[in-house]
Amino acid sequence: MKRKGFITALVLIFLLVGSITLLALYELVANYRTNIVRTQISSQLDVDALNVLNTGIGYIRTRSAGVLGFNIVYQNQVPQWYNTFLSRLGAEWKGFFQTNVLSNNSFAIATITTTSASAEDNVLRDELRNYLSSRNLDSISIYAFRTTFPLTVMLVSKVEKKNLVTYAYGIVTSKLLNQYIYFTNRETRPDGTTIYFIKDELIDGPLRSHDFININNAGGRPTFRSTIEVRGIKDRNGQVVPESNYGSHANLLGNPPYRILTQQDIDALNFSAIKDEYRRTVNDLVRDYNTIKNNPNVLSGIKFTGDVKVSFNHGQGATNYDVMISQGNTDYIITWNPEPPHARLTRRGGGPQETINMLFNGIIYATGNITVEGQTKLSTYKGAYTLFSEGDIVLKQRIIPYETFRDHFGASEHGQNGELVSQSKIDQIKNFVNSNETSALNLVAINNIRVGEKLQNMKIFASLFAFDGSFQVDGYNQGSSAGQLFVFGSIMQNVRGPVGTFNPSTGDIVTGYRKTYVYDPRIITGAFLAYGTPTRSQTVALKVLGLVK
Repeated sequence: MKRKGFITALVLIFLLVGSITLLALYELVANYRTNIVRTQISSQLDVDALNVLNTGIGYIRTRSAGVLGFNIVYQNQVPQWYNTFLSRLGAEWKGFFQTNVLSNNSFAIATITTTSASAEDNVLRDELRNYLSSRNLDSISIYAFRTTFPLTVMLVSKVEKKNLVTYAYGIVTSKLLNQYIYFTNRETRPDGTTIYFIKDELIDGPLRSHDFININNAGGRPTFRSTIEVRGIKDRNGQVVPESNYGSHANLLGNPPYRILTQQDIDALNFSAIKDEYRRTVNDLVRDYNTIKNNPNVLSGIKFTGDVKVSFNHGQGATNYDVMISQGNTDYIITWNPEPPHARLTRRGGGPQETINMLFNGIIYATGNITVEGQTKLSTYKGAYTLFSEGDIVLKQRIIPYETFRDHFGASEHGQNGELVSQSKIDQIKNFVNSNETSALNLVAINNIRVGEKLQNMKIFASLFAFDGSFQVDGYNQGSSAGQLFVFGSIMQNVRGPVGTFNPSTGDIVTGYRKTYVYDPRIITGAFLAYGTPTRSQTVALKVLGLVK
C-alpha cells in the first residue's frame, strides 16, 4: 500500500481556514509596505510558513513514543538563521526560548532550496520540493529543538521568497490524556448506582463523558464553565432531557455550551486501551534502588515491589525534604540537590544509612498500592512528579504545590479542617498557577484513586488517572458532610466513583463532599509536564502556535 504523505491534507486545512483563525498566539511585526507586490508575497509566506510547520508536525507524529517522548537524535548544532529568528520575537517569547529551548540541541527535519533538498524522509523531501516549486519559494527549513520539558519539542519552520522571510513556531507534545478536567467512560456504577451532579457544584474546565451525565437540579443547578461533551443529560428520574431543556438543569457557560458525542467520537478516545502500553513503557523510565545505587548517573525514577507510603514535605521547617517513600521500616528520602534532575537519595532503616547523588526524573512506581500520608494532613511538593501504582492510590493528606500553598493557604491545611475555596480564590489561584507555579503532579493508578481520609474541605492539586477504576471517596456514605472536594488539575476515570450523598429533594449534602473541579490552565500549553505523564504513542498535539517575520 502506498504510504501517505505528510503535507497534502494539512495544506488544504490551512488554505481553507486561513492562518489567523488557527493561531493560539500570533505575533506579527507591524510593517506597512508601500510595495503591493511585497505585501502579497508577505501574506503568502504567512500561509506557507504555517503549512510547512504543519508538515513538520505530521513527520514528528511518526516519532512519537507516547510516555517516552519522541524518538529524535538531536545534534549539537545551531541553525545559521536561529539568532535572527530569536531577535524578531517579542520580549515574552524571546525569554521563553532563551530559558526553555535548547538551541544547540536541534534536529533538521528538512532543508529545501531550488538547487538542493535534504530531509529525514524521502516522501517528505519530495513533497516539500514540489511545494517549494508550486509556491515559487526560494527555500524551506524545518527544525525540531529539545526543550527543558519532557514529552515536548519546539518546532520552527522558515520560508523565504525574494529576500522576505517568515518563521512559524509551535510547541508540540505527545497527545496528553488529561485534556479534560473531568473524563469518564461510564457514569453508572457496575452495581447500577447512579451518581449525580447537584446544586452548587462547579466544573471549571472542559468535561467529557462517554455516557449520559445525571443531574439532580433540586434546590439549584450545577455550573459547567466550559463546553461539556456528552451523550446527553438525564434528570433525577432517569429520563433523557431534551436539548431545549438543558438550561433548566445546569448552568452551561461554555462556548458552545455542549456537544453531543457520536459513537465515532467515543471510539477515538479509548482511555483504558492504552493501559498496557503505559505500564510497559513507563518501566523504561524507572529502576530499583540497587540498580540506581550502582549507576546513579542515569536519569530515572525509582520502582518498588509491593505497597509503599509517600509524602511530600518541601518547605516544612526542620523536617524539610522533597519526597519520602517508606516501605516497611525503610525510608527513601529524596531532596533536589540543588534542583531537578539532580537529587540526593538517602536510605535509612533496615541497615546502615547510605546516601547517593542521582539523576531523578520524578517517577515513583509501585507494583502494589501507594498511600500518600505524612506527619500532618498536608503534603507540599516542589518539582514535577508522577506516582504510578499497579493497584490503588490512597490519599490521606491534602496535596498542594508549595508555592501555591505559600501564596494562597494557611496553617489550617495541616489539620483536620481546611478552608473552603471560594470562587474569587479559584480565579486568584488560576492566575497565580498560570504565571508562577512550576511544580506538577500526576497520580496514575491501574485501579482506583481513593480519598482514604475524609478531611474537611479536601484539596488535591494533581492530574488523576484511574485506568480501570474510579476516583472515589472511602466511606462516602458514612458520617456527615465533609464540605468541599477541591481538585485542581484533571480527572480521568473509567467508571465514575462516588464522593458523597445528598438529599434528593433539596440538593443538600448529607455525607461526603460537594465537588469543585478546576482545570489547570498549564495543561493546555504543555508547560511543566512531569515525566511519566500518560500519553498516546503515534499522536501529537500542538499546544502553542506563533508566527513572526
